[in-house]
Amino acid sequence: MRELSHSRRLRAVAGVAAGLCVAVAAIGWMHTRSGRVVLAKLGVPCPVNTVDPKLVLAVRDDAMARSRGTVPAPSRPALGLQLDASTDAQVAAWAAREHAQCDAITRGYHYLRCRGVPAAALGIAGPPVSEIWFSFGPSDRLVAINLYRRSMTEAEMRQSWQVAVQALQQRLGEPMTSTGDLTLAGLIKSPVAVARVQYTYSDYIATVTASHLPYGGLAVREQYMSAVASPEGAPRHV
Repeated sequence: MRELSHSRRLRAVAGVAAGLCVAVAAIGWMHTRSGRVVLAKLGVPCPVNTVDPKLVLAVRDDAMARSRGTVPAPSRPALGLQLDASTDAQVAAWAAREHAQCDAITRGYHYLRCRGVPAAALGIAGPPVSEIWFSFGPSDRLVAINLYRRSMTEAEMRQSWQVAVQALQQRLGEPMTSTGDLTLAGLIKSPVAVARVQYTYSDYIATVTASHLPYGGLAVREQYMSAVASPEGAPRHV
């Protein structure tokens, strides 16, 4: 892959950050093997494979500044882990104990992508987890968790959605924003539809997205992110 110029890399990473806000499900697909194959055939490079981690951090902080709320979260649920505190070594040790199939990946950030993780291992109910991505920032501290369940039955989708949404409501109350049919009735019938609830605090953002899309069928994504500005410096894994 040719090295991108600084300006092109900045635009590329900014595009990724913007896409995460407006097309969560599509970006999730782009991170899958099939998504990257299709993009490669279309001549679309993967800029986040070569971009400077410091640039990723700067763009992330800018995006967070536009999205975060004004008051701190009363708590920051993260599937039993601690944002800005749990380390990659601790998460890797947990994954090994649960016999999860994990890969360490560096795309600007350092990630641990795990598959074959039973829901019970995360302290939650519902169908099996398709994959879960742990994102680590400076000092290898956990900054985000993305959990995906795909190709589910209607019953599995409803259970996954209800478990995730109710867990956040119990800890944080009603969501700040919501879009789409939160009953999922219309979404399940539609070939292309998305429903979402989101909590935005000064130090935490949580989003649950249900989608019905051609490439992933019925799917639910849970996202738990630290909204704390990253300290200066690059991650150790580069």
